[in-house]
Amino acid sequence: MSSSASILPQTLQSITSIKLRELRKQRKGFETRRKKLLEDVEDAKDEQARLRILLTGWARMHTSNAEKPLEEFRDRDIQHHRGLSVTNIRRFLEQAQYDPSIPSSLLRELEGDLCRNMDRISRKFDYADLYSRLLTEWLRSDASSRVDIDMPEDESAESAESAFEVVPDSQKTRLLQLSEKFESVVFTPGEVDVIEIEKLLNGLFSDEDCKRALDYVRNATKQFGQTFLVNSAPFGHTILRRCIKGLLHSDLLSEQKKNTLHDFLQDEVVLTEIADVLNMRFADLEGWGWDAEGGIPVEPRRQLNGKYRVVMDEDILQSIFVHYISMSWATHFKEQLRNTIRTERVWRRSHSLPKEEIARREYYLGTSYISQGLAKEREDTYEKHFFMCQLPASLDAEAGDYENDSDSRQKQPLNVKQLLLRTLGTEVMVQRSLHGEVAIVQSDLQWFATSTSHSTVLTVLRFFGVEPVWISFFRRYLEAPLRMIRLEGSSAEVRIRKRGVPIGHVFQKLFGELIIFAMDLAVKQEAEILLYRLHDDLWLCGEPEKCAKAWKTMQRCAQIMGLEFNMTKTGSVCLSEDMAKKDRILAILPKGKVAVGFLELDANSGEWVIDQRQVDAHIQQLQKQLAGCKSVFSWIQTWNSCIGRFFGHTFGQPANCFGRRHVDMILETHRRMQHKLFGQSSAAGNSVTEYLKNLISEHFGIANVPDAFLYFPEELGGLGLRNPFISLLVIRENLERDPPKKLLDFFDTEKVEYEYYKRKFEALNEIERLGRVMKIWGSSSDIKKSVEQHFHDRTGENFMPFNEYIQYREITDQTLFNTYKELLITPSEHDVRPSQAVMHALDQLNETTPELAWNWNQLGSDQKWIIQLYSSDVLERFGALNLVDRNLLPMGVMKMLRARKVVWQTGL
Repeated sequence: MSSSASILPQTLQSITSIKLRELRKQRKGFETRRKKLLEDVEDAKDEQARLRILLTGWARMHTSNAEKPLEEFRDRDIQHHRGLSVTNIRRFLEQAQYDPSIPSSLLRELEGDLCRNMDRISRKFDYADLYSRLLTEWLRSDASSRVDIDMPEDESAESAESAFEVVPDSQKTRLLQLSEKFESVVFTPGEVDVIEIEKLLNGLFSDEDCKRALDYVRNATKQFGQTFLVNSAPFGHTILRRCIKGLLHSDLLSEQKKNTLHDFLQDEVVLTEIADVLNMRFADLEGWGWDAEGGIPVEPRRQLNGKYRVVMDEDILQSIFVHYISMSWATHFKEQLRNTIRTERVWRRSHSLPKEEIARREYYLGTSYISQGLAKEREDTYEKHFFMCQLPASLDAEAGDYENDSDSRQKQPLNVKQLLLRTLGTEVMVQRSLHGEVAIVQSDLQWFATSTSHSTVLTVLRFFGVEPVWISFFRRYLEAPLRMIRLEGSSAEVRIRKRGVPIGHVFQKLFGELIIFAMDLAVKQEAEILLYRLHDDLWLCGEPEKCAKAWKTMQRCAQIMGLEFNMTKTGSVCLSEDMAKKDRILAILPKGKVAVGFLELDANSGEWVIDQRQVDAHIQQLQKQLAGCKSVFSWIQTWNSCIGRFFGHTFGQPANCFGRRHVDMILETHRRMQHKLFGQSSAAGNSVTEYLKNLISEHFGIANVPDAFLYFPEELGGLGLRNPFISLLVIRENLERDPPKKLLDFFDTEKVEYEYYKRKFEALNEIERLGRVMKIWGSSSDIKKSVEQHFHDRTGENFMPFNEYIQYREITDQTLFNTYKELLITPSEHDVRPSQAVMHALDQLNETTPELAWNWNQLGSDQKWIIQLYSSDVLERFGALNLVDRNLLPMGVMKMLRARKVVWQTGL
């Protein structure tokens, strides 16, 4: 482990220990004074004396003044404490000295209020102490158990040996096979026919409009490359900070090197030195190389999801240098190719009506206005969200990584994957309703980045106008000197890479996107259908004939480019009542299932269902991962990562296209998962709640902790355990009960609108019809002749038949567009209503802890549910919504620990 990684737990423990010692000191002091006070109360002669002693002691405890008599305390010093009006109690006590109407029972009630308040304070100290012990356990276990497979070179032999002991023989075998496969691919040139690649690319820009669009891209690329080279010193502090932050968000570098990058950000002198070095390298770009005489170390590295990738352990400065150049080129090509697909003839957009049809609709319907239609919405959504979505739009953006396990709602890649799933779900339903049939194809490119031919990459770059000086740079970048690190620690000879693109750099995304762009364009031009992509994950969805044609095009493009489909992740579904046609289409399409995450499209019913076999396999992996947790907090973090995020994404985000049935299916799956995880052992209880209570009792000897302590957010002194049911229940009521009914309603509306236009047309007299003819085609005295001349197939006397009216519904119908959009969305949450007690408690919380600034309307739906659900018990036990005072806990340390991501020991 790196020195920073080793020092970090000790530093955290030191910070924590100081604050926790102070906590124990305060707790001990409070309990000592409380015990003495209650003893004094017991010696009092009557209720008034008891209350006076108790009130005086209470005031002294909370103002740190052990001698002052009760009468000398100012009202503002003791006015309120957690909802208890102490000044009122003092005034009532004064009244009781003189007024005989004040009964002893009332004084006993006031005494009880004070005692309960002290009990609540004592309970807060108890749970602050428990929280501190949980935190200390986490720190100690974290420091003792942090081992990793990719050991740096400066590790001792003893620690390296112990680290390798965690790798079972079966995993060693898989890692060895992975390394051997990598070597067999990257050191062998990928054989492709460059002439065929050029022929394919030229064929996509064959007519004059397309050639003009291509010339524009080439000229812009040439100018960009030349301008880029003019700036001989592009690296300054601003650019360096952008690059470093980008690298910190990627999986390119090891944790040790990321820690070094963090240090760079804090040191202006270091940044200046780095800028000088990188500017010198950039000034000599034509002489740039990897500068690794001993080769760049290459080894399998475990990702956050537990899977291994073979990656280069490259120099930090080279990483920054390459990151800046790759981001610059990626933003350039994303902008240029996005402009290219906006060219009508290049992209063959399908949301425009023929001029003759526009005239026809204006004559029969009385308007030429075409509303926002479904066809245009498809194109716009594709361009905005899916087209080259893995490339950054600016130097400040991040290149996409849609497998990132982040919980942030702002992470665009995860949102794109969920949008893709909702799009597929909506398209299957809409296409099947409109056309009576639909096909969907799913595929993935085998070892895409690792096996890509260098000739393919360089040919595509040259085609789009990259000049020789840059082609030479890209060639040197691709042909990196590699040195394979064996599992047992030895290394192989240095060999030059002949195939594939280094994983982790933005160049990996850029080169891949440029290559597959040819497939995108060919599919659109030849099959008139969109190829949805998340980099090398591919989907088609539409009319079966178009999907079959598109799949043939994809196979041809892959073969020419030197790509292979991963047939284990390739499949198709065709839903059609025409069995002969279905069999014919399926004979063309690839065999296999269609699934996004754990959500699979049933080939018979057309329903999306959860693959319970995959769920069961991952439950077993989760059990092993949880069993390996050595602290309660690490257990909760692992649970939240898997249950709160992993399964949340793999089950699919709730949406109207899936309806309530989908959410009910997820709820039932979560219930079944908890039964499998906890219900088969009497010691575990039957839920995660009971299991954690037992775990805390086992570790710390404290039984029956309140449920709120487990589920309340950390800001309120809870452990922040995720409840997977709540996020589903808050949205369930607002989901469509019967999604297909939305389309049935559309068909009814469509018929009503047709009859409306028909009646309006039939009510026109000859002069009014002649007016429409003259408006469309100019002066004419013969309606029949004009209509026959322009429509060819009919007179203008009868209204258009229904089949003709609906022929272009996907282009023209606003109601269909609205229905599509409604099916596509995830509706808003249906929040629980707060009780008056909760609203009052929130006001008190903001008074006592203003730094929280909690407002009910600004809380998340899950938080609202949790707080309201457990509020009665919390307010009774603790007198407020915060279980522990924030100033008693090292919240900064908690934030740092929570920021660490869970690394899965097995590949989820």
